[in-house]
Amino acid sequence: MGTRAAAFTAKIHNLQHYNGRIKHNLLPLPSGDDVANTLKYFSQTLLSVLKDVPSISFDMLRSPEKDAIRTSLFPSLDYKTLHHALVELVDAVPLVQHGAHALGYTILHTLACLVPFLEHELMDTLPYLVASTMTVFPCSLHKDIIDMLCNHLLPFTFRPDPKENNESYAGMSTVAVLMLVFQYTDCTAFHCQVLECLMSLKNDIVKDLLCVIAHGTAKARCHAVELLFQYLPTLNPALLDRKGIGNKLNGVLF
Repeated sequence: MGTRAAAFTAKIHNLQHYNGRIKHNLLPLPSGDDVANTLKYFSQTLLSVLKDVPSISFDMLRSPEKDAIRTSLFPSLDYKTLHHALVELVDAVPLVQHGAHALGYTILHTLACLVPFLEHELMDTLPYLVASTMTVFPCSLHKDIIDMLCNHLLPFTFRPDPKENNESYAGMSTVAVLMLVFQYTDCTAFHCQVLECLMSLKNDIVKDLLCVIAHGTAKARCHAVELLFQYLPTLNPALLDRKGIGNKLNGVLF
């Protein structure tokens, strides 16, 4: 095993050790800042690796058929185990006594850096995972969560072919992502940001909104109804008077 690979694996073990101590309340408890400092090693390493490989096209990143080609460009590091360690670490954030914001932010940043290294089997689960962090991360991280969904995850986990989206984990979890966002933040700007991102990726997003209205919590249903009236031109004709909205809606919702 190379020096970098050995160091990478050792750092993952450190993360797992931190996670175990936090969840089992073993003294001395690591602070959120302690764990965040370890996570910075991974983000720096992953970004360094990306600089050393050829440019990866958007098409290659979002296509499961090209996973083998894409992942073969990278050195052999334990990316999957790092992913699993980060998933387990999410639940530790509300348990730390100090530094919850720093830890949550660094988990999000590390996940964003990890995206190009994952096969779609794992990559497609990230939108739901990140949306679910709204239930345990500090409210001060809501903007970072929404930005990560819209800028680093959703564009890469939806396929160009709508039929493929219906069969992918990312596509099937869209309703759950919307429910989580609508339930755990009242910020209309965040709701619109996520919905407009999904509108650019799915041609039947109205069905997902209707599913939230049918099966979501009272709070989530309320936000979904508001967005439905805001973006559905047949229910709100005045919306078409807004500059540029007609082009955005044309062919997206139906």
